[in-house]
Amino acid sequence: MSAKSFWFVLALLVLVLVLAVSGTINFSQEGLLTQALGASPTGSGVAAHDNVPAQSATGSHAPEPALRAGSVNLYLPLVASLPPDMPPDETATPSASSTPALPTATPSASSTPASSPVVSTWWKPTPDAPMHWHWQLSETFVYTRDVLPNVTVYDLDGELTSAETVAQLHALGPNVKVICYMDAGVYETYRSDASRFPPSVIGNPDEGWPGSYWLDIRQTEILLPIMRDRMQHWCKDKGFDAVEPDETEVWSNNPGFPITLAENNAYNIQIAALAHELGLSVGLKGNASAAPTLWPYFDWTLNEQCWEYSECDSLKNSFLANGKAVMNIEYNVDPDCATANVWHMNSARRDLDLVGPANPAYRYTPCVPDSQDSW
Repeated sequence: MSAKSFWFVLALLVLVLVLAVSGTINFSQEGLLTQALGASPTGSGVAAHDNVPAQSATGSHAPEPALRAGSVNLYLPLVASLPPDMPPDETATPSASSTPALPTATPSASSTPASSPVVSTWWKPTPDAPMHWHWQLSETFVYTRDVLPNVTVYDLDGELTSAETVAQLHALGPNVKVICYMDAGVYETYRSDASRFPPSVIGNPDEGWPGSYWLDIRQTEILLPIMRDRMQHWCKDKGFDAVEPDETEVWSNNPGFPITLAENNAYNIQIAALAHELGLSVGLKGNASAAPTLWPYFDWTLNEQCWEYSECDSLKNSFLANGKAVMNIEYNVDPDCATANVWHMNSARRDLDLVGPANPAYRYTPCVPDSQDSW
């Protein structure tokens, strides 16, 4: 062997030993340099980077015990048989980009959830079909006494209605929804959380309703936490589907505070946002003149006396025009049922106190009978 060949082989052996100590290469008892030359030990022509396991003497496929990600299988007999004058080749030392990787499992669709936009799942009633609903506030709802045939929507006082009653109503059928009534624009002396309202937010009496006083809805830092707690504990925790925040048309009712229409609208929008944050549907109560501004923030609206006060057009051109249900109650006049049915507005005549059906004062005359499912 020439001196040149001797020093080449010696240098290559030193390189091999260094790589072996560092764990970069593994020794086998067979005579092939599989990684550097791309040939399989069996001579099948399958390159080592294809990660095809070697076949054992029994015929089963078992990977070489020393094989691991980032390693190279180098076989010494082949090194010793290299031509004596062969120059060093850069391919003999694989780069990081050519280092074979062990196969990894491809995650299935079920194991790797795809990111998707948040979709609201709360109740969003439409005007497509008549809504058969019962509104009862002056008397505590009693199951089964106050259950009505064919009614699928019940609107009840949130504080006074139990979670058990809500569950019983839901058990009547998959389409039954229960609305949680709560006041959001007045202070009521008889509510369980009355002590949370400081005198600074309590204004003039709400005429006609003893123990009820208008609130300064501009003081949202005080009022919104109270209203959120009501929605949480009176509505959400009991299983209600939706919220009816009442008495929110404050600015035009001599509340005792210089509240503007813009401030009133801003408060209503924040009330709607609270409900949606809790996953609850929310309806605009009253505020017919502001409906063109507020309809995008609410899922439906409940109106009193729009036929009597010639305000129904505003609801038609806002909520109904945008596929959102309108519920309307008249106390002193009959609704214009012919027009209401053409518009797909749920109108009815009711008693002012909204008593239960077992009460002799109960009155309910809907434009579309509860036994009828089309306009």
